[in-house]
Amino acid sequence: MNKLRLKDNSDYEIIKSWCLTIYDYLMSIDSAYTSIVYHEYGFMSIIRKADKTRNLKLIKALYKETNLYIREDLLTSKEMTELNQLLKEKFGHNIADEIDRETALIEKIIKRGNIRNDREFEMVKRREEEIYADESQNEYAETLRKLMGDYECPQLSVRSD
Repeated sequence: MNKLRLKDNSDYEIIKSWCLTIYDYLMSIDSAYTSIVYHEYGFMSIIRKADKTRNLKLIKALYKETNLYIREDLLTSKEMTELNQLLKEKFGHNIADEIDRETALIEKIIKRGNIRNDREFEMVKRREEEIYADESQNEYAETLRKLMGDYECPQLSVRSD
């Protein structure tokens, strides 16, 4: 089988296929996911809307939301492993790879000492929310909160000696 590559998220059909693969997997493990996928305002309604004009921006937004949705501890560890394996086989890339890439980017932001734009802010915020309740990561969470605070209120981070 030819592996589909999802490198720069620029190919509409690959992004759509990625999302459909996740939705099919969800419905295969629990029929309750059918309502989220096929509800009037569910994931498939967004795909139908995007398909009308092959709206790349909309399908990229759906890709991002789908990945975030999956990362919200919906799946057991075993299910997440199965899904990641399925995605890796089909696309050569999976959600775990995405998280690893984000971690590397966040480490660069921490090393640099500042958030440069809203995209970086959202990524740091998402990570802080993911680890918020984990007592063992208090120091890391505090570092992320400081970066976010400095970005939101840069005038407060300027110190006079």
